[in-house]
Amino acid sequence: MNETGIQRTQAAAPSHGEPRNPRLALFASAAFDLIVPLAVYYILRQNGVPLLTAAIIGGIVPVVRTVYVFARYRKIDGLGLFMVTMMVIGTAVSLISGDARFFFAKDGWLTAMFGIWMLITLFFEKPFFLHAGVSIARTKRGGAGAEVWERRWDTEPKMRHGLRLLTVVFGVGMIVDAVVRVALAYTLPLDDINLVTTVQWIVVLGGLIGFMAYYTRKHDLRA
Repeated sequence: MNETGIQRTQAAAPSHGEPRNPRLALFASAAFDLIVPLAVYYILRQNGVPLLTAAIIGGIVPVVRTVYVFARYRKIDGLGLFMVTMMVIGTAVSLISGDARFFFAKDGWLTAMFGIWMLITLFFEKPFFLHAGVSIARTKRGGAGAEVWERRWDTEPKMRHGLRLLTVVFGVGMIVDAVVRVALAYTLPLDDINLVTTVQWIVVLGGLIGFMAYYTRKHDLRA
């Protein structure tokens, strides 16, 4: 076995104290950020709570999760903090204006900003998916595994091309989703917006993740 093979084998074992099932953690986060807020919203609406109030209360769930992660692990999720900050600002504007449609549309604007930011990283030395891959490798294999995976960026042109392509696909996908989401927020009946846009987001995100799983497996890019 060559030196690279030895390094990858050593890095394959997760370090003590690291989460052993990152996929389970991902699905748990998705449940809190998508399914639970939707359920809270419709339960409140069925009990006569005003539309905008129910939407805001349901939107508090991701905030609670972010605060919980920080309180338990003393770790600030930069992306999560950004999304929560923008959600708070959007909610405040919605309350001041009383515009429920703007409240639902703000999720589209947030998604668009995230997609644009992904594309902007292509102009820097390392794109979004390199940083994402390092985080995944660290979760699965510990710090040593993350270092081994990141070093491939400097030695494998195929990897650089693949991670840039994934960044483009996800960035464009987020922007397209945002355009559709904003359009739906201003055209659908108010009580249908939350359900339709949540289902839309699940389909889009599922498609993007499915493509990522296929592409990274086919081209040996899995972190």
